[in-house]
Amino acid sequence: MNLKNRLNSIIQKDKKNNPKYLINIIKSDFYYLISNYFEVDFEDIDVSIDLDGDKYVIELSCLGERMKMMRTLPE
Repeated sequence: MNLKNRLNSIIQKDKKNNPKYLINIIKSDFYYLISNYFEVDFEDIDVSIDLDGDKYVIELSCLGERMKMMRTLPE
């Protein structure tokens, strides 16, 4: 299941009954992404979701210890 389908499924299934569950899923997905680039602790990630009219405002923040070195090709 791709990320878009997973998020849609979670939002449709449980967004009103358990918003903490949705936030933890988004936090987990963000951790998986950002940990490829930075040294981060899961606890240092903050996710907030607010409603602005009929649109969602999703804010993600994270404290990173250091940037991971990327593999590069020799020039």
